[in-house]
Amino acid sequence: MSDFTAELEERLRQLSSTFKDGVVPPATLHVSVMTRSAIRATRRRPMLAREMTLAAALVVFVALVAFGFSKLHTITRAPVTPSPSPTAKAIPWTPAAMVLSSASAQLGTPTEAATWIGHTVATLDPLLLPAAIGDDYQAGFMVDQQSFSVVYASPTRHATVELASSQPVMPAPGSHGRRTAPQFRGVTATYQVDTVTPTAPRWLFWNETGSGQPISYSLIADGLSESDFWQVANSIGPLSSLAAVRACAAADLHAVAGRGGAATGGLIFNLIYLSNHGDTPCALSGTPQIVLKTRSGGTLSLPQKDMPAPWLPSPAIPALMSAHSPDPQLYSQSNSFGQASLMFALWDCPANPSLSVFTIVLPRGGGLISLPANDIALSGGGECEGGNIVQRIEVSPFNGTEPQPTWIENSPLSVTVNLPDHIRVGQSLHYEVVLTNTSGAPFRFHDCPSYTEDASRQGRKNLANYQLNCSSVGWLAPNESASFAMVMDIPADMPPGTGPLRWQMRSAYGGGQGGALLTVTAG
Repeated sequence: MSDFTAELEERLRQLSSTFKDGVVPPATLHVSVMTRSAIRATRRRPMLAREMTLAAALVVFVALVAFGFSKLHTITRAPVTPSPSPTAKAIPWTPAAMVLSSASAQLGTPTEAATWIGHTVATLDPLLLPAAIGDDYQAGFMVDQQSFSVVYASPTRHATVELASSQPVMPAPGSHGRRTAPQFRGVTATYQVDTVTPTAPRWLFWNETGSGQPISYSLIADGLSESDFWQVANSIGPLSSLAAVRACAAADLHAVAGRGGAATGGLIFNLIYLSNHGDTPCALSGTPQIVLKTRSGGTLSLPQKDMPAPWLPSPAIPALMSAHSPDPQLYSQSNSFGQASLMFALWDCPANPSLSVFTIVLPRGGGLISLPANDIALSGGGECEGGNIVQRIEVSPFNGTEPQPTWIENSPLSVTVNLPDHIRVGQSLHYEVVLTNTSGAPFRFHDCPSYTEDASRQGRKNLANYQLNCSSVGWLAPNESASFAMVMDIPADMPPGTGPLRWQMRSAYGGGQGGALLTVTAG
Protein backbone atom coordinates (compact mmCIF):
# COMPACT_ATOMS: atom_id res chain seq x y z
CA MET A 1 0.00 0.00 0.00
CA SER A 2 1.38 3.44 -0.94
CA ASP A 3 2.02 6.13 1.67
CA PHE A 4 -0.62 8.23 -0.05
CA THR A 5 -3.27 5.51 0.12
CA ALA A 6 -2.52 4.75 3.74
CA GLU A 7 -2.68 8.44 4.58
CA LEU A 8 -6.00 8.82 2.77
CA GLU A 9 -7.59 5.81 4.40
CA GLU A 10 -6.51 6.96 7.82
CA ARG A 11 -8.04 10.39 7.25
CA LEU A 12 -11.23 8.96 5.78
CA ARG A 13 -11.48 6.71 8.81
CA GLN A 14 -11.17 9.68 11.12
CA LEU A 15 -13.70 11.70 9.14
CA SER A 16 -16.29 9.00 8.78
CA SER A 17 -16.23 6.91 11.89
CA THR A 18 -15.38 9.30 14.71
CA PHE A 19 -16.77 12.63 13.46
CA LYS A 20 -13.43 14.26 14.23
CA ASP A 21 -11.73 16.80 11.98
CA GLY A 22 -9.62 15.26 9.21
CA VAL A 23 -7.14 17.29 7.26
CA VAL A 24 -7.86 20.96 7.66
CA PRO A 25 -7.52 22.72 4.28
CA PRO A 26 -5.37 25.83 4.03
CA ALA A 27 -7.07 28.53 6.09
CA THR A 28 -6.56 31.22 3.46
CA LEU A 29 -8.88 29.50 1.04
CA HIS A 30 -11.03 26.80 2.62
CA VAL A 31 -11.67 27.46 6.27
CA SER A 32 -15.16 28.89 5.77
CA VAL A 33 -16.19 25.76 3.89
CA MET A 34 -14.83 23.26 6.34
CA THR A 35 -16.42 25.02 9.33
CA ARG A 36 -19.80 24.43 7.71
CA SER A 37 -19.12 20.84 6.67
CA ALA A 38 -20.58 17.73 8.23
CA ILE A 39 -19.10 14.35 7.45
CA ARG A 40 -21.45 11.40 7.48
CA ALA A 41 -20.46 8.18 9.14
CA THR A 42 -19.66 5.55 6.55
CA ARG A 43 -20.77 1.95 6.47
CA ARG A 44 -18.47 0.83 3.67
CA ARG A 45 -18.38 -2.89 3.54
CA PRO A 46 -21.69 -3.37 5.41
CA MET A 47 -21.11 -7.11 5.21
CA LEU A 48 -17.66 -7.01 6.78
CA ALA A 49 -18.91 -8.43 10.04
CA ARG A 50 -20.41 -11.38 8.21
CA GLU A 51 -17.09 -12.03 6.54
CA MET A 52 -15.53 -12.27 10.00
CA THR A 53 -18.03 -14.90 11.06
CA LEU A 54 -16.81 -17.31 8.41
CA ALA A 55 -13.60 -17.77 10.39
CA ALA A 56 -15.67 -18.70 13.44
CA ALA A 57 -17.85 -21.10 11.44
CA LEU A 58 -20.95 -19.20 12.52
CA VAL A 59 -22.67 -18.82 9.17
CA VAL A 60 -22.92 -21.62 6.66
CA PHE A 61 -23.32 -21.18 2.96
CA VAL A 62 -25.04 -23.87 0.92
CA ALA A 63 -25.79 -24.71 -2.73
CA LEU A 64 -27.06 -21.87 -4.90
CA VAL A 65 -30.65 -21.96 -6.00
CA ALA A 66 -30.99 -18.65 -7.80
CA PHE A 67 -34.06 -17.21 -9.37
CA GLY A 68 -34.47 -17.80 -13.13
CA PHE A 69 -33.53 -14.76 -15.12
CA SER A 70 -34.57 -14.69 -18.79
CA LYS A 71 -31.94 -13.77 -21.34
CA LEU A 72 -32.97 -12.22 -24.63
CA HIS A 73 -30.38 -11.58 -27.32
CA THR A 74 -32.23 -9.58 -29.96
CA ILE A 75 -31.29 -6.06 -28.87
CA THR A 76 -29.48 -4.28 -31.63
CA ARG A 77 -25.94 -3.22 -30.90
CA ALA A 78 -25.53 0.54 -30.91
CA PRO A 79 -22.72 2.12 -32.90
CA VAL A 80 -19.56 3.07 -31.08
CA THR A 81 -19.48 6.78 -30.27
CA PRO A 82 -16.39 8.47 -31.70
CA SER A 83 -13.85 9.53 -29.11
CA PRO A 84 -14.42 13.25 -28.43
CA SER A 85 -11.94 15.53 -26.77
CA PRO A 86 -12.46 16.57 -23.12
CA THR A 87 -14.96 19.30 -22.42
CA ALA A 88 -13.61 22.49 -23.95
CA LYS A 89 -14.16 24.40 -20.74
CA ALA A 90 -13.45 22.81 -17.40
CA ILE A 91 -16.32 22.54 -14.94
CA PRO A 92 -15.70 25.24 -12.30
CA TRP A 93 -14.26 24.26 -8.95
CA THR A 94 -16.50 24.53 -5.91
CA PRO A 95 -15.28 23.97 -2.34
CA ALA A 96 -18.01 21.44 -1.44
CA ALA A 97 -17.35 19.49 1.74
CA MET A 98 -16.48 15.81 1.42
CA VAL A 99 -19.44 13.45 1.84
CA LEU A 100 -18.62 9.78 2.17
CA SER A 101 -20.98 7.18 0.73
CA SER A 102 -22.89 5.11 3.27
CA ALA A 103 -22.36 1.85 1.35
CA SER A 104 -20.48 0.24 -1.54
CA ALA A 105 -21.91 -1.14 -4.75
CA GLN A 106 -21.57 -4.81 -5.61
CA LEU A 107 -20.63 -6.42 -8.91
CA GLY A 108 -22.11 -9.53 -10.52
CA THR A 109 -24.01 -11.04 -13.40
CA PRO A 110 -27.64 -10.02 -13.98
CA THR A 111 -28.74 -13.32 -12.41
CA GLU A 112 -26.58 -12.75 -9.35
CA ALA A 113 -27.91 -9.21 -9.00
CA ALA A 114 -31.50 -10.50 -9.18
CA THR A 115 -30.78 -13.07 -6.49
CA TRP A 116 -29.12 -10.58 -4.14
CA ILE A 117 -31.96 -8.10 -4.61
CA GLY A 118 -34.66 -10.73 -4.14
CA HIS A 119 -33.08 -12.03 -0.93
CA THR A 120 -32.40 -8.61 0.59
CA VAL A 121 -35.31 -6.27 -0.18
CA ALA A 122 -37.93 -6.82 2.49
CA THR A 123 -40.44 -4.01 1.98
CA LEU A 124 -41.06 -3.44 -1.75
CA ASP A 125 -44.14 -5.00 -3.29
CA PRO A 126 -43.98 -5.44 -6.20
CA LEU A 127 -40.23 -5.87 -6.57
CA LEU A 128 -39.50 -5.38 -10.28
CA LEU A 129 -36.59 -6.32 -12.55
CA PRO A 130 -36.20 -6.52 -16.35
CA ALA A 131 -35.87 -9.87 -18.12
CA ALA A 132 -34.51 -8.56 -21.45
CA ILE A 133 -30.91 -8.22 -20.33
CA GLY A 134 -28.34 -10.22 -22.28
CA ASP A 135 -25.45 -12.29 -21.01
CA ASP A 136 -22.97 -9.67 -22.20
CA TYR A 137 -24.19 -7.20 -19.57
CA GLN A 138 -22.53 -6.86 -16.18
CA ALA A 139 -24.53 -5.64 -13.19
CA GLY A 140 -23.45 -3.15 -10.56
CA PHE A 141 -26.00 -2.83 -7.78
CA MET A 142 -26.76 -1.40 -4.36
CA VAL A 143 -29.46 -2.97 -2.22
CA ASP A 144 -30.85 -2.77 1.30
CA GLN A 145 -34.11 -3.79 2.96
CA GLN A 146 -36.06 -0.82 1.62
CA SER A 147 -34.62 -0.05 -1.83
CA PHE A 148 -32.31 -1.04 -4.67
CA SER A 149 -30.66 0.26 -7.80
CA VAL A 150 -28.99 -1.81 -10.50
CA VAL A 151 -26.87 -0.69 -13.46
CA TYR A 152 -26.47 -3.09 -16.41
CA ALA A 153 -23.52 -2.12 -18.62
CA SER A 154 -22.41 -3.80 -21.84
CA PRO A 155 -19.11 -2.85 -23.50
CA THR A 156 -20.05 -4.93 -26.56
CA ARG A 157 -23.40 -3.24 -27.11
CA HIS A 158 -22.04 0.12 -25.88
CA ALA A 159 -25.20 0.48 -23.84
CA THR A 160 -26.11 1.04 -20.19
CA VAL A 161 -29.47 0.39 -18.54
CA GLU A 162 -30.37 1.48 -14.99
CA LEU A 163 -33.39 0.44 -12.93
CA ALA A 164 -34.04 1.77 -9.42
CA SER A 165 -36.82 1.85 -6.87
CA SER A 166 -36.48 5.63 -6.79
CA GLN A 167 -36.58 8.56 -9.17
CA PRO A 168 -33.54 10.78 -9.61
CA VAL A 169 -33.92 14.26 -11.03
CA MET A 170 -34.93 14.07 -14.69
CA PRO A 171 -33.00 16.74 -16.58
CA ALA A 172 -34.78 19.01 -19.02
CA PRO A 173 -34.72 17.58 -22.55
CA GLY A 174 -32.42 19.13 -25.10
CA SER A 175 -33.65 21.57 -27.73
CA HIS A 176 -34.52 18.64 -30.00
CA GLY A 177 -35.62 16.27 -27.23
CA ARG A 178 -39.16 15.35 -26.24
CA ARG A 179 -41.14 14.47 -23.13
CA THR A 180 -44.40 12.50 -23.25
CA ALA A 181 -46.81 10.81 -20.84
CA PRO A 182 -47.44 7.24 -22.08
CA GLN A 183 -49.40 4.54 -20.31
CA PHE A 184 -47.04 2.01 -18.73
CA ARG A 185 -47.90 -0.91 -16.43
CA GLY A 186 -51.39 0.48 -15.91
CA VAL A 187 -50.39 4.01 -14.89
CA THR A 188 -49.44 7.28 -16.58
CA ALA A 189 -45.66 7.47 -16.81
CA THR A 190 -43.20 10.22 -17.78
CA TYR A 191 -40.98 9.36 -20.75
CA GLN A 192 -38.19 11.54 -22.07
CA VAL A 193 -35.74 11.26 -24.97
CA ASP A 194 -32.95 13.79 -24.62
CA THR A 195 -31.97 14.31 -28.30
CA VAL A 196 -32.85 13.14 -31.81
CA THR A 197 -29.85 10.77 -31.87
CA PRO A 198 -31.15 7.20 -32.49
CA THR A 199 -29.50 5.90 -29.32
CA ALA A 200 -30.01 9.02 -27.19
CA PRO A 201 -30.40 8.89 -23.39
CA ARG A 202 -33.93 7.88 -22.36
CA TRP A 203 -35.78 8.23 -19.08
CA LEU A 204 -38.95 6.48 -17.91
CA PHE A 205 -40.47 7.33 -14.51
CA TRP A 206 -43.64 5.83 -13.04
CA ASN A 207 -45.30 5.04 -9.71
CA GLU A 208 -45.94 1.34 -9.19
CA THR A 209 -49.02 0.40 -7.22
CA GLY A 210 -48.87 -2.64 -4.97
CA SER A 211 -50.06 -3.89 -1.62
CA GLY A 212 -48.61 -0.90 0.25
CA GLN A 213 -47.60 2.66 -0.58
CA PRO A 214 -46.91 3.51 -4.26
CA ILE A 215 -43.29 2.86 -5.28
CA SER A 216 -41.46 5.34 -7.51
CA TYR A 217 -39.53 3.41 -10.17
CA SER A 218 -37.12 4.78 -12.76
CA LEU A 219 -35.67 3.18 -15.89
CA ILE A 220 -32.80 5.07 -17.56
CA ALA A 221 -30.71 4.03 -20.55
CA ASP A 222 -28.13 5.31 -23.00
CA GLY A 223 -27.02 3.53 -26.16
CA LEU A 224 -30.37 1.88 -26.88
CA SER A 225 -32.70 2.62 -29.78
CA GLU A 226 -36.37 3.40 -29.20
CA SER A 227 -37.45 -0.20 -29.90
CA ASP A 228 -34.65 -1.68 -27.80
CA PHE A 229 -35.50 0.56 -24.86
CA TRP A 230 -39.13 -0.50 -24.91
CA GLN A 231 -38.14 -4.14 -25.25
CA VAL A 232 -36.34 -3.79 -21.93
CA ALA A 233 -39.14 -1.72 -20.37
CA ASN A 234 -41.87 -4.14 -21.41
CA SER A 235 -39.89 -7.08 -19.99
CA ILE A 236 -40.02 -5.60 -16.47
CA GLY A 237 -41.92 -7.89 -14.14
CA PRO A 238 -42.22 -8.90 -10.49
CA LEU A 239 -39.56 -10.95 -8.76
CA SER A 240 -40.29 -13.26 -5.85
CA SER A 241 -39.40 -11.15 -2.86
CA LEU A 242 -39.52 -11.13 0.88
CA ALA A 243 -42.40 -8.68 0.87
CA ALA A 244 -44.81 -11.07 -0.83
CA VAL A 245 -43.62 -14.61 -0.05
CA ARG A 246 -45.51 -16.84 2.36
CA ALA A 247 -44.21 -17.76 5.81
CA CYS A 248 -42.52 -21.16 6.12
CA ALA A 249 -44.30 -23.91 8.04
CA ALA A 250 -42.61 -26.75 9.91
CA ALA A 251 -43.79 -29.22 7.26
CA ASP A 252 -41.73 -27.34 4.63
CA LEU A 253 -38.45 -27.51 6.49
CA HIS A 254 -35.61 -29.93 7.04
CA ALA A 255 -33.15 -29.12 9.82
CA VAL A 256 -29.81 -30.41 11.07
CA ALA A 257 -27.95 -29.32 14.19
CA GLY A 258 -24.38 -29.25 15.40
CA ARG A 259 -21.96 -27.48 17.67
CA GLY A 260 -20.64 -24.32 16.07
CA GLY A 261 -17.65 -23.68 18.28
CA ALA A 262 -16.49 -22.05 21.47
CA ALA A 263 -15.74 -18.46 22.34
CA THR A 264 -14.06 -16.83 25.31
CA GLY A 265 -15.50 -17.29 28.78
CA GLY A 266 -16.81 -20.82 28.18
CA LEU A 267 -19.47 -19.73 25.68
CA ILE A 268 -20.43 -22.47 23.19
CA PHE A 269 -22.45 -21.69 20.06
CA ASN A 270 -24.86 -24.31 18.79
CA LEU A 271 -25.95 -24.10 15.16
CA ILE A 272 -29.09 -25.17 13.31
CA TYR A 273 -29.25 -25.26 9.51
CA LEU A 274 -32.54 -25.34 7.62
CA SER A 275 -33.69 -25.87 4.03
CA ASN A 276 -37.08 -25.75 2.30
CA HIS A 277 -38.38 -28.98 0.78
CA GLY A 278 -41.66 -27.35 -0.23
CA ASP A 279 -42.88 -26.67 -3.76
CA THR A 280 -42.83 -22.86 -3.42
CA PRO A 281 -40.47 -20.34 -1.79
CA CYS A 282 -41.17 -19.34 1.79
CA ALA A 283 -39.68 -16.99 4.37
CA LEU A 284 -38.35 -17.58 7.87
CA SER A 285 -38.42 -14.49 10.04
CA GLY A 286 -38.12 -13.63 13.68
CA THR A 287 -36.68 -15.59 16.59
CA PRO A 288 -38.09 -19.03 17.49
CA GLN A 289 -38.47 -20.54 20.94
CA ILE A 290 -36.20 -23.46 21.87
CA VAL A 291 -37.60 -26.23 24.11
CA LEU A 292 -35.15 -28.79 25.57
CA LYS A 293 -35.73 -32.33 26.88
CA THR A 294 -33.26 -34.05 29.19
CA ARG A 295 -32.27 -37.71 29.07
CA SER A 296 -34.18 -38.20 32.32
CA GLY A 297 -37.37 -37.26 30.47
CA GLY A 298 -37.90 -33.83 31.96
CA THR A 299 -38.25 -30.46 30.26
CA LEU A 300 -35.43 -27.99 30.77
CA SER A 301 -37.21 -24.66 31.16
CA LEU A 302 -34.63 -21.90 30.71
CA PRO A 303 -35.45 -18.19 30.45
CA GLN A 304 -34.89 -17.20 26.79
CA LYS A 305 -33.17 -14.01 25.66
CA ASP A 306 -32.26 -12.61 22.27
CA MET A 307 -28.69 -13.43 21.31
CA PRO A 308 -26.52 -10.40 20.51
CA ALA A 309 -25.40 -10.96 16.93
CA PRO A 310 -23.46 -7.97 15.53
CA TRP A 311 -22.81 -9.77 12.25
CA LEU A 312 -26.54 -9.86 11.46
CA PRO A 313 -28.36 -6.90 9.85
CA SER A 314 -30.44 -4.72 12.10
CA PRO A 315 -33.34 -5.10 11.92
CA ALA A 316 -33.01 -8.75 10.97
CA ILE A 317 -33.89 -9.63 7.36
CA PRO A 318 -36.22 -12.60 6.84
CA ALA A 319 -34.51 -15.60 5.26
CA LEU A 320 -35.94 -16.29 1.79
CA MET A 321 -36.02 -20.08 1.45
CA SER A 322 -35.81 -21.48 -2.08
CA ALA A 323 -38.21 -24.25 -3.10
CA HIS A 324 -36.91 -27.84 -3.42
CA SER A 325 -33.68 -26.92 -1.67
CA PRO A 326 -31.29 -29.81 -0.90
CA ASP A 327 -30.66 -30.92 2.66
CA PRO A 328 -28.40 -28.49 4.53
CA GLN A 329 -24.83 -29.58 5.11
CA LEU A 330 -23.11 -29.03 8.44
CA TYR A 331 -20.21 -26.57 8.35
CA SER A 332 -20.37 -26.28 4.57
CA GLN A 333 -18.35 -23.41 3.08
CA SER A 334 -20.29 -23.35 -0.19
CA ASN A 335 -21.52 -19.90 -1.19
CA SER A 336 -25.24 -19.88 -1.86
CA PHE A 337 -28.64 -18.40 -1.26
CA GLY A 338 -31.89 -20.05 -0.32
CA GLN A 339 -31.32 -21.68 3.08
CA ALA A 340 -31.08 -20.42 6.65
CA SER A 341 -29.17 -20.77 9.89
CA LEU A 342 -29.96 -20.22 13.54
CA MET A 343 -27.63 -19.96 16.55
CA PHE A 344 -28.18 -20.43 20.25
CA ALA A 345 -26.21 -20.80 23.46
CA LEU A 346 -27.46 -22.18 26.78
CA TRP A 347 -26.38 -22.38 30.42
CA ASP A 348 -27.75 -24.53 33.27
CA CYS A 349 -25.20 -24.29 36.05
CA PRO A 350 -24.40 -26.09 38.20
CA ALA A 351 -26.80 -28.90 37.15
CA ASN A 352 -25.45 -29.15 33.54
CA PRO A 353 -27.83 -32.00 32.55
CA SER A 354 -27.56 -34.29 29.53
CA LEU A 355 -29.95 -33.41 26.70
CA SER A 356 -31.89 -35.79 24.47
CA VAL A 357 -34.19 -33.71 22.21
CA PHE A 358 -34.64 -30.07 21.41
CA THR A 359 -37.63 -28.54 19.66
CA ILE A 360 -37.78 -25.40 17.52
CA VAL A 361 -41.09 -23.60 17.96
CA LEU A 362 -41.55 -21.47 14.82
CA PRO A 363 -42.94 -17.95 15.31
CA ARG A 364 -46.57 -17.11 14.59
CA GLY A 365 -47.86 -20.66 14.87
CA GLY A 366 -45.60 -22.10 12.17
CA GLY A 367 -45.30 -25.46 13.91
CA LEU A 368 -42.65 -27.52 15.67
CA ILE A 369 -39.38 -29.10 14.49
CA SER A 370 -37.78 -31.64 16.85
CA LEU A 371 -34.19 -32.88 16.54
CA PRO A 372 -31.88 -35.16 18.55
CA ALA A 373 -29.67 -33.18 20.90
CA ASN A 374 -26.64 -35.43 20.48
CA ASP A 375 -24.30 -32.58 19.45
CA ILE A 376 -25.86 -29.80 21.53
CA ALA A 377 -23.63 -28.54 24.32
CA LEU A 378 -24.17 -26.31 27.33
CA SER A 379 -21.94 -23.36 28.07
CA GLY A 380 -19.92 -23.06 31.26
CA GLY A 381 -16.84 -21.05 32.04
CA GLY A 382 -16.38 -18.25 34.51
CA GLU A 383 -20.09 -17.58 34.94
CA CYS A 384 -20.60 -21.06 36.32
CA GLU A 385 -17.54 -21.33 38.54
CA GLY A 386 -17.84 -21.58 42.30
CA GLY A 387 -21.30 -23.14 42.20
CA ASN A 388 -22.97 -20.09 40.66
CA ILE A 389 -26.52 -20.61 39.46
CA VAL A 390 -26.77 -19.57 35.79
CA GLN A 391 -29.88 -20.51 33.82
CA ARG A 392 -30.67 -19.00 30.45
CA ILE A 393 -30.77 -19.63 26.72
CA GLU A 394 -29.85 -17.03 24.08
CA VAL A 395 -31.28 -17.45 20.56
CA SER A 396 -30.55 -15.48 17.39
CA PRO A 397 -33.07 -14.61 14.67
CA PHE A 398 -33.19 -16.75 11.54
CA ASN A 399 -30.44 -15.70 9.15
CA GLY A 400 -30.47 -16.36 5.40
CA THR A 401 -27.38 -17.82 3.76
CA GLU A 402 -25.57 -15.82 1.11
CA PRO A 403 -22.21 -15.74 -0.66
CA GLN A 404 -19.52 -13.19 0.01
CA PRO A 405 -20.19 -10.04 -2.04
CA THR A 406 -17.86 -8.80 -4.75
CA TRP A 407 -17.42 -5.08 -4.19
CA ILE A 408 -16.82 -2.62 -7.01
CA GLU A 409 -13.31 -1.42 -6.26
CA ASN A 410 -12.31 0.49 -9.39
CA SER A 411 -14.28 3.21 -11.11
CA PRO A 412 -14.49 3.03 -14.94
CA LEU A 413 -13.15 6.59 -14.93
CA SER A 414 -9.43 7.08 -15.45
CA VAL A 415 -7.80 10.13 -13.86
CA THR A 416 -5.41 12.56 -15.57
CA VAL A 417 -3.94 15.51 -13.68
CA ASN A 418 -2.82 18.56 -15.71
CA LEU A 419 -0.59 21.01 -13.83
CA PRO A 420 1.04 24.33 -14.76
CA ASP A 421 4.82 24.41 -15.19
CA HIS A 422 5.33 25.76 -11.69
CA ILE A 423 3.66 27.56 -8.81
CA ARG A 424 5.12 29.98 -6.27
CA VAL A 425 4.76 29.40 -2.56
CA GLY A 426 1.95 31.38 -0.97
CA GLN A 427 -0.20 31.26 -4.12
CA SER A 428 -3.29 29.30 -5.13
CA LEU A 429 -2.59 26.47 -7.57
CA HIS A 430 -5.11 26.29 -10.42
CA TYR A 431 -5.06 22.99 -12.31
CA GLU A 432 -7.37 20.52 -14.05
CA VAL A 433 -8.39 16.91 -13.50
CA VAL A 434 -9.69 15.02 -16.54
CA LEU A 435 -11.93 11.99 -15.97
CA THR A 436 -12.26 9.64 -18.95
CA ASN A 437 -14.76 6.81 -19.35
CA THR A 438 -12.70 3.70 -20.14
CA SER A 439 -15.47 1.12 -19.71
CA GLY A 440 -16.75 0.74 -23.28
CA ALA A 441 -20.30 1.49 -22.08
CA PRO A 442 -21.95 4.86 -21.36
CA PHE A 443 -21.28 6.18 -17.86
CA ARG A 444 -23.42 8.39 -15.61
CA PHE A 445 -22.46 9.67 -12.16
CA HIS A 446 -24.73 8.06 -9.56
CA ASP A 447 -23.14 10.07 -6.80
CA CYS A 448 -20.57 12.82 -7.06
CA PRO A 449 -17.33 11.29 -5.76
CA SER A 450 -15.37 12.72 -2.88
CA TYR A 451 -11.71 13.36 -3.55
CA THR A 452 -8.46 14.06 -1.77
CA GLU A 453 -5.65 16.17 -3.25
CA ASP A 454 -2.21 15.79 -1.73
CA ALA A 455 0.74 18.06 -2.47
CA SER A 456 2.64 17.24 0.70
CA ARG A 457 6.40 17.47 0.95
CA GLN A 458 8.78 16.06 3.50
CA GLY A 459 8.22 17.98 6.66
CA ARG A 460 5.09 19.78 5.38
CA LYS A 461 1.66 18.24 4.94
CA ASN A 462 -0.69 19.83 2.42
CA LEU A 463 -3.90 17.87 1.83
CA ALA A 464 -7.54 18.81 1.26
CA ASN A 465 -10.80 16.83 0.95
CA TYR A 466 -13.82 17.86 -1.14
CA GLN A 467 -16.75 16.55 -3.16
CA LEU A 468 -16.53 16.73 -6.94
CA ASN A 469 -18.77 19.25 -8.69
CA CYS A 470 -20.25 16.74 -11.15
CA SER A 471 -23.97 17.55 -11.05
CA SER A 472 -23.87 19.19 -14.49
CA VAL A 473 -22.25 16.18 -16.18
CA GLY A 474 -24.66 14.00 -18.11
CA TRP A 475 -23.69 10.75 -19.79
CA LEU A 476 -20.08 10.14 -20.79
CA ALA A 477 -19.80 7.98 -23.90
CA PRO A 478 -17.00 5.41 -24.16
CA ASN A 479 -13.66 7.26 -24.27
CA GLU A 480 -15.36 10.59 -23.56
CA SER A 481 -13.86 12.89 -20.93
CA ALA A 482 -14.93 15.66 -18.61
CA SER A 483 -12.53 18.27 -17.23
CA PHE A 484 -12.84 19.67 -13.72
CA ALA A 485 -11.10 22.81 -12.51
CA MET A 486 -9.23 22.46 -9.22
CA VAL A 487 -7.84 25.03 -6.79
CA MET A 488 -5.36 24.29 -4.02
CA ASP A 489 -3.41 26.63 -1.75
CA ILE A 490 0.36 26.32 -1.66
CA PRO A 491 1.40 27.56 1.78
CA ALA A 492 4.14 30.16 2.13
CA ASP A 493 6.25 27.72 4.16
CA MET A 494 6.07 24.92 1.55
CA PRO A 495 9.65 23.80 0.73
CA PRO A 496 10.53 24.73 -2.88
CA GLY A 497 11.28 21.93 -5.30
CA THR A 498 9.60 19.30 -7.46
CA GLY A 499 7.41 16.59 -5.99
CA PRO A 500 4.19 14.65 -6.65
CA LEU A 501 0.65 15.99 -6.50
CA ARG A 502 -1.70 13.06 -6.03
CA TRP A 503 -5.46 13.15 -6.65
CA GLN A 504 -7.72 10.31 -5.53
CA MET A 505 -11.51 9.95 -5.72
CA ARG A 506 -13.87 7.62 -3.88
CA SER A 507 -17.52 6.81 -4.53
CA ALA A 508 -20.01 4.02 -3.94
CA TYR A 509 -19.22 2.74 -7.44
CA GLY A 510 -15.44 2.54 -7.08
CA GLY A 511 -12.43 4.80 -6.89
CA GLY A 512 -9.50 5.97 -8.97
CA GLN A 513 -6.37 8.03 -8.70
CA GLY A 514 -3.89 10.00 -10.76
CA GLY A 515 -1.10 12.45 -10.27
CA ALA A 516 1.63 14.59 -11.77
CA LEU A 517 4.85 16.32 -10.71
CA LEU A 518 4.42 19.79 -9.23
CA THR A 519 7.27 22.30 -9.18
CA VAL A 520 7.11 24.79 -6.32
CA THR A 521 9.34 27.84 -6.49
CA ALA A 522 10.29 30.39 -3.85
CA GLY A 523 8.21 33.53 -3.58
